[in-house]
Amino acid sequence: MNKQQFGSFIAENRKAAGLTQRALAERLHVTDKAVSKWERALSYPDVTLLEPLAEALGLGVEELMACQRLERKREEEPVQNLLEISRESLQKERQKKVWQIFGVALAVSALALAAMWQQAAYVHEQRTDSIILKETVGGTDYIYVEEEGHLVRLKCGGSVDAEQLELTDEWGNEIAYKMDCRWNRRTYEGSVSACASGGSLCSVENMLGASLGLDYPLFGYRDVWSEYTYGYHDPSLGEVYTFTFWAKEAGERKNLLKVRQCLAYTQEDWDQDGKRELLVRTRWQEKPYTVYDLEDGVIQASWPDDLSPELKERLITDQERYERLQANLAQMPEEGENAPPSAGEPLQMTKP
Repeated sequence: MNKQQFGSFIAENRKAAGLTQRALAERLHVTDKAVSKWERALSYPDVTLLEPLAEALGLGVEELMACQRLERKREEEPVQNLLEISRESLQKERQKKVWQIFGVALAVSALALAAMWQQAAYVHEQRTDSIILKETVGGTDYIYVEEEGHLVRLKCGGSVDAEQLELTDEWGNEIAYKMDCRWNRRTYEGSVSACASGGSLCSVENMLGASLGLDYPLFGYRDVWSEYTYGYHDPSLGEVYTFTFWAKEAGERKNLLKVRQCLAYTQEDWDQDGKRELLVRTRWQEKPYTVYDLEDGVIQASWPDDLSPELKERLITDQERYERLQANLAQMPEEGENAPPSAGEPLQMTKP
């Protein structure tokens, strides 16, 4: 086929059909530059375009390939085979483009929905609250506040100096802080850009009993006592306490620390330094355990992710112990003295 003759034939029939190069290109889903190259004999159209090109010009495929109009239009077998191949190739190409467009649209929609979902979870608020704990991880300071039974982890930014933030005053009362923070309701993580003291929060706890002496020395002090304070009852956890620990030194009382939101505690030489540390089980699922240790005369807190099964067993609550007993008794025959106690029977408080 003569490329110059083929190009001129396309241009002649395009003009006869009243089409511009751009109009013909739009019908074939190609660029007007491609049409221009065909007419200037610089290239041939793809074989998949022969049938739609002929149709756009009002020709048969055999006329397009012969570069002349025929009085009797008939498609010989070779032409028919070519058309069949052209149709199948064109159909696959169009399906491929449709799926590509659909995939891009789906990905964009998913990203947009994810961004909307993430953005809707964020809360930007000014709140007055106490700081439950603070820690430094990888050189970055964080403070934690309570939100509906969870600990919200706030990264300290702006002018917030975590080292200057005290959790309690000299009487052991929690300090309220006015904070400007932004955090995520789903991950319970965020940041705090401002944090100013708003005064102390008065305790509303009620003392339940006298001080109890600990079984073993704590922090190197031989004579250590604890006083437990009732805070409230959590239906799923049981009683939640505040414990104050103090030692007798030269006949005088020396306050060591106050632990809030405590379910149970025990003593253990955690770091194998020959002195027992205080291990506390908290009500916070984000920070379930706290270890208090005396370092250079200052009690420091750390938060291990997990404890050994033996230590976990020592830190179960009275409610958990009672529920375990009920479950065991429920598997035994309910007769005589083996019958399980009534669910309403009061449980005597045991020493943690």
